[in-house]
Amino acid sequence: MSDQQFRSIPPQYRLAIGLSLFAVFLIIFIVAGLLAPGGDFMLVYLNLITGIALLIGVFGLLIYAARQLGWPLLSFLQVSEERRDENWRLLAMSLAVIALPLIVIVTRHLLLH
Repeated sequence: MSDQQFRSIPPQYRLAIGLSLFAVFLIIFIVAGLLAPGGDFMLVYLNLITGIALLIGVFGLLIYAARQLGWPLLSFLQVSEERRDENWRLLAMSLAVIALPLIVIVTRHLLLH
């Protein structure tokens, strides 16, 4: 291991990276909706909603894992113990946010094909 000092990343730089990744994620879902067979604006809209829901669900799972493993969270994600919801609710809501858009897509696919 080297004795190099780690540099702190400025908050504006982290925000720019996060927003850029989110924008790239949304652009990928828009292009995927347009290039899909029979792609129309409804499919693009459905892909956007699904992409956002998946991103939020994965974010919730990461917060759940961080709480379970005792990892430090960012200051705006830290909630005191008395105000915190039970962990099983966070897990259930995160899984529901991931599963429901996927169920809609599968149902739409089965009904239209």
